[in-house]
Amino acid sequence: MHPDQEPDRSEKRHGFTLIELLLSISIFAVVLVAANGILFGVLRLRNKTMDRLAKSAVFERATGVIIKDLSGIMLPNGKLSGSLQSENDSLDVNQGKAIGPIFYTNTGLIDERSPWSEIQKVAYYLRPPTNFVSNGGLDLIRTVTRNLLSPMQEQPEDQWLLGGVETLVFSYYDANQWRSLWNSTNEVSVLPKAIKVEILLVQENTEQPRNLTQQMQSLQLVVPLLVAAQTNLTQTTETQL
Repeated sequence: MHPDQEPDRSEKRHGFTLIELLLSISIFAVVLVAANGILFGVLRLRNKTMDRLAKSAVFERATGVIIKDLSGIMLPNGKLSGSLQSENDSLDVNQGKAIGPIFYTNTGLIDERSPWSEIQKVAYYLRPPTNFVSNGGLDLIRTVTRNLLSPMQEQPEDQWLLGGVETLVFSYYDANQWRSLWNSTNEVSVLPKAIKVEILLVQENTEQPRNLTQQMQSLQLVVPLLVAAQTNLTQTTETQL
């Protein structure tokens, strides 16, 4: 091509103008912000779901332990079991409040090499949480005495079961009505027909202050006692003979 000859304009390359670049960047920024919001929304939903599943697993484990303990309750005044009394002021707890009776159950056996029998003494109490990030409520503690034949008084073992508990109430069914108190030494039947446990949890929503008018999550467990309960009248007759 001759140096004085001008190139054909149809062969020139056209680039992006400044307005086109700014418009493209703006559209990309809008899309990026929307995608970022969706991503973090999905992550928050996942975290909430995992948190609910973890709390549900802890709650199911705690209720399973309570049901198993009450289902395996032993007859009072046996060789390794004492009386069933709903008032357990004698329970020595660390800055807690004793809830429900002290009872003897057959859930103590862990394996064949355990140095204690299957019968153990169990009680429940509520105490303030030791975790500073707690959402409120009390901790449900299960205290267990395994070695019932120890010549010295054995220190009970505390086991954490559930957090965020508002109240825990035990009731006893005598075949006619539910009662709040039970003493096997004064009853005709040493054991009730069933025991009901009512658990009231604090409100889970921590973003807003708790409203007393809102209903809190509650659960009722009714455990029938299938063990053949003796009567104090029968025991008295056998003693007289």
